Amino acid sequence: MARTGINKALVQQARDALLARQERPSIEAVRAELGHTGSKSTIQRYLKELAEQQPIPPAINISDELQAYIASLAQRLTLEAQQSVASDRARLQRQQAGYEHQREVEAARQDELTKNHKRLLEQHQSAQEHNRHLAERLQTIDGERQRLLASTSHQEALLNERAQQIGSLEEKHQHAREALRHYREHAQQQRMEETQRFETQLQSLQHELRECRQQLLSKQEQLGQLYRDLERLTLDQQNCGKDRRRQAHEIEQWSRRYQNLQSDLQQAQAHSANQDQLLSTLHERARHYLLDRRQDQRNLRQMMRQIGQLQSLLSGPSRNQTSSTGSVGETTST
Repeated sequence: MARTGINKALVQQARDALLARQERPSIEAVRAELGHTGSKSTIQRYLKELAEQQPIPPAINISDELQAYIASLAQRLTLEAQQSVASDRARLQRQQAGYEHQREVEAARQDELTKNHKRLLEQHQSAQEHNRHLAERLQTIDGERQRLLASTSHQEALLNERAQQIGSLEEKHQHAREALRHYREHAQQQRMEETQRFETQLQSLQHELRECRQQLLSKQEQLGQLYRDLERLTLDQQNCGKDRRRQAHEIEQWSRRYQNLQSDLQQAQAHSANQDQLLSTLHERARHYLLDRRQDQRNLRQMMRQIGQLQSLLSGPSRNQTSSTGSVGETTST
């Protein structure tokens, strides 16, 4: 498919220019004369039609050749300017899209760090609350241990007192036996009653002693269980302290990473500001380039008018025909 602006008239002008320079109007030569635009099949079709219409090459004057050359040159300059502007615009758009993507990535990273910081703070507060509960429980267990120790001391005092009573009773029993031996004939019956009463009291005291010993063993087992619970709670408290220190260390690491990311974000924002300034500078350069291109087009039209005037001076007798041809060329270039 032919590009926009490639038609039969342009192909004819290119062919006539080649013939005027005594060159063979081949498809490649015509396409090069047109600024390497248009498809070869379209140029071949137009050349074939022109060959059928005018088998004999027409005479080409200097005015037509100059007009064709100037038109081709203007078209090539316009195409190059459009390609350059389009390339700069595409590159600027890609850079701007990259900057926008980098800003989105940095914003997402900052949100994620903020969420992690909040989560770690919540875990730290939960650990502190758990530590407070453990401290309260440890204080309660310590009070219970003190109470049990006091109760054990009291039971031991009672046991010692009962042992003293038993020793005293044994001593009294020994004295009684000695007294009974001395007064055996006079107080045999009284001795038997006292002995029975003493044996009854002794059995009662021995039974109370066994119960006290059993209670002491039970209290000692409870005290051992409390000691084991205390050791376990102490170990749990140490583990909680280790976890709390580890979490504090992790929070400190996350804080440092957050500060580093804040610094990176500030640097990225500064780089983005520099790129925005560069983008505005490039826009300004593109605007100046467009203004220069318009000035070149105006200069080109001025040159074409001067060429028309030169043609009118060179024509001599054929002034009217040359003026008409110059007007057509000026309209075409416009």
